[in-house]
Amino acid sequence: MEDVYGRYAEALRAGHQLAAAGQFKDALRSYRAASELAADRAVPHVALGGMLLRLGKTRDALAAYERALSIEPAGMDALTGYAAALLAAGRRAEAAQIQERIRVGRLAANGALAGLATTGNDADRLLASGEQARVAGKVNAAIDAWLAESAEHRAAGHHDAALDACLRALVLDSSAARVHLEIARAWLGRGWQVQAAQRLRMLDRLLALQPDKQVAAAAMGLPRS
Repeated sequence: MEDVYGRYAEALRAGHQLAAAGQFKDALRSYRAASELAADRAVPHVALGGMLLRLGKTRDALAAYERALSIEPAGMDALTGYAAALLAAGRRAEAAQIQERIRVGRLAANGALAGLATTGNDADRLLASGEQARVAGKVNAAIDAWLAESAEHRAAGHHDAALDACLRALVLDSSAARVHLEIARAWLGRGWQVQAAQRLRMLDRLLALQPDKQVAAAAMGLPRS
């Protein structure tokens, strides 16, 4: 299981890097691999849909977004991409319906962030807070929110959700030491001691280049074997 997750995370990360470099066909292959390795997660299907849409493969993009929404019906990234794909397909009335869902969802998220909503749990509110920060271009705030979300999931024993939150943060800044620290914690919580020890060794190298006393102190308290 841990090997599958590692290959999924690497495929998704490679897709983002290739897309940023303009290597869209290679990025598509990576995103498709990620979606096959983690077919039950919305994130890779959203990434796949976005690349398919960019390459003009509208019908396939719609299918990818529909798959993502079947897993996470309220996912803002999936809804936004789906609306764009519907518009590209000339299905304006359906796109308008999706855009209304997005508007309602954002209002609900804003209410949660303002402390006006009480129905969601802490992890849900942190997820929404991170998404709001990401959209606003506040990378550090988004990372902090998603790492806090991961910690909430860890405490509840929801290991897949914790790792997904870490991966969202990692995509925003793969060099952030605090992200790798939380990944190690999440892997330890999952029982993946070997992978956690490897992550901690990588974190040691990162901290040698970018010192962070708080992260270093926290990492010292984690088991490495």
